[in-house]
Amino acid sequence: MRLNALKTISFRNFKRFDLAASPNANLIGGLNGSGKTSLIEAIYLLGFGRSFRPGGYKQLINHNETEFTVFCEALSDTGDVIKIGLRRTSEGEIQLRLNGDTVHKLSEIARHIPVQLFTPESVELILSGPSLRRQFMDWGVFHVEHAFYDLWVAYTKSLKQRNHLLRSKGDMRQDSFWRAQIARLGHEITELRSVYIQEIENFITNSATFFLPDVKLEVGLKQGWDQSSSLAEALEKHTERDRRYGHTSVGPHKADLKLTVDGVDAKLVLSRGQLKLLVASLKLAQAAHYNAKKDSSCIFLVDDITSELDEANQEKFITALEQLGCQSFITAIDSSPVARLFKQNPRVFHVEHGILKQQTEN
Repeated sequence: MRLNALKTISFRNFKRFDLAASPNANLIGGLNGSGKTSLIEAIYLLGFGRSFRPGGYKQLINHNETEFTVFCEALSDTGDVIKIGLRRTSEGEIQLRLNGDTVHKLSEIARHIPVQLFTPESVELILSGPSLRRQFMDWGVFHVEHAFYDLWVAYTKSLKQRNHLLRSKGDMRQDSFWRAQIARLGHEITELRSVYIQEIENFITNSATFFLPDVKLEVGLKQGWDQSSSLAEALEKHTERDRRYGHTSVGPHKADLKLTVDGVDAKLVLSRGQLKLLVASLKLAQAAHYNAKKDSSCIFLVDDITSELDEANQEKFITALEQLGCQSFITAIDSSPVARLFKQNPRVFHVEHGILKQQTEN
């Protein structure tokens, strides 16, 4: 997948910008606060339906405006032109367009924009709780297994129904029905996750070895309940506790991606610098697996690369991106040193006072 063009109206501090993208590398330079991160944020928005930055959607709307629009024209690896638009108002109304037609699910446009993000906050993938690691796994499963999304939506609805029943102390005769639904859907979700982790494990360990040759990383899936029992058995076993606390304590919504070094949680034994490299490894491994499964490529968004990686690891990271054939959008305060690390000349842009300009290509 390649973005040919990206356009926004009333997005963040841009009244409007039009970006004609290189199919390979795009570098965006500018001082802190200039708006360069907003460019990759707009792409991320199309791939996820939300921002990766803190704050609500109203903060995405330019001052004194009542709505924003983000539009892209993309070219699939099979040569199909895909046009995607997203408009959101200050009242929360959202409009999605795919090739001129209105669509109603964010998943319908997200499938077409497989985005990987690497930012100064990405280290939280390792340092934080299981939620971000579940999101990491589920991004991969969503993009390679089309059945996953509907399963997850159905599971989430069933989970909410059971949790409401538990909290309200309602008719517990209904509990066996919701437990059966959760067990059936949860088993299917876990099977898809398990297959995904088995497939991506070698990609991750190879990528980690590239950046951290002295670290022996192990990867596994913590499914969200005791592996010695079925989910149905685990739900029944924990029924009294769930009733007492008002929520479902076992299931795939409690799953985690296990990352260990010599049997110890990676975040307990690796330095912060090593953890950043591990996150880079995970993102690149996921992109490599996507390429292999879909015969297509991800779009990489990298914010403030020079603050995250030293020059040697910047070069390694960029080499890996070029080998994968990923289109990239990379921000830096000074783009010149980064540009020299590419074998193929990147397209360079500069942002200042909410104005985007393409620099002359050599």
